[in-house]
Amino acid sequence: MKKLVIASALAVMCFSANAFAEDDGYGNDIPAARSEGTVDDGYGNKLPANNEPEYKSFEEARASSYGSTNNSSSDNQVRRSLLGIHMGLGFGGLSNYPADKDFIKQYGENEWFGFSFDIGLVFKYRLSPLVSFVPELNFGIGYLAEEIQDAGGYDSFWGAYKVNDTRTLYNINIPLILRLTVPFVYVEGGIRLNLNLTTDHEYEYTDRNGNPLKYIDEYGEEKTVKRDAFDEWKVKTFVPSVIGGLGTTFLINGHECDLGVRLIWDLTGIEENSKHVYKLENNKLSVAKLVEDNSSMFSIQLILNYFF
Repeated sequence: MKKLVIASALAVMCFSANAFAEDDGYGNDIPAARSEGTVDDGYGNKLPANNEPEYKSFEEARASSYGSTNNSSSDNQVRRSLLGIHMGLGFGGLSNYPADKDFIKQYGENEWFGFSFDIGLVFKYRLSPLVSFVPELNFGIGYLAEEIQDAGGYDSFWGAYKVNDTRTLYNINIPLILRLTVPFVYVEGGIRLNLNLTTDHEYEYTDRNGNPLKYIDEYGEEKTVKRDAFDEWKVKTFVPSVIGGLGTTFLINGHECDLGVRLIWDLTGIEENSKHVYKLENNKLSVAKLVEDNSSMFSIQLILNYFF
């Protein structure tokens, strides 16, 4: 009887060990198969071996999110920060131009038209998957020109002529922009700090058809008739602007690129000498009229950012 009890106990133990053995459902013993890396999850996928974790570590999971700093362009990871080149090109003009007739007689109507150009560095930092902070550091050029209608006249040497006023501004500008990215497009807004460096100012003389007046100097070289008026146009050193724009982001060879349109509008007048005084005679009484010139610049640019 004792021998029968012992044999029964051994049989139960062997059966219990086999009953609770790990099996993948296909007759494979999981511990052995796991060591070989051949465990099946029931859907044809092989589970990792014993020395490989089934789940990513916290660092790996965080690296696969939008804040990854992986620099490889062969994957789809999105980097949190990017550095690139910024270029902007467009046209511009003046707003808040004086309407006083004496001012217009001297400086012309507000028919100023020109272009603006910026080139520099751009930095994109993602605050979240939707919002980014995008500052820039640029060298900028603004060019304006107009034809002063009432300044034309007649010269005994050249005949009838017209006067064109051309002005060029050079600056360092720092846009500070917040960007909201939604499917397919982004919208942006912010301020721009302009540090104006220097200016060029010339009066160019043309005939009534717009052809430059020319002459031959004492060395036999052909020259156009111009007058340097550098001292007549002085601008403020610091002028703030507001920025608004929209665009889209795409990839070129694995690198992010932005293509968009941007409006830049100065918040203050650009003229350093904004007060103009005109003396008038009224019934033999000499009076002075004050006209303020608060003209401010604006531009609409097509912008391109290329990130490394």
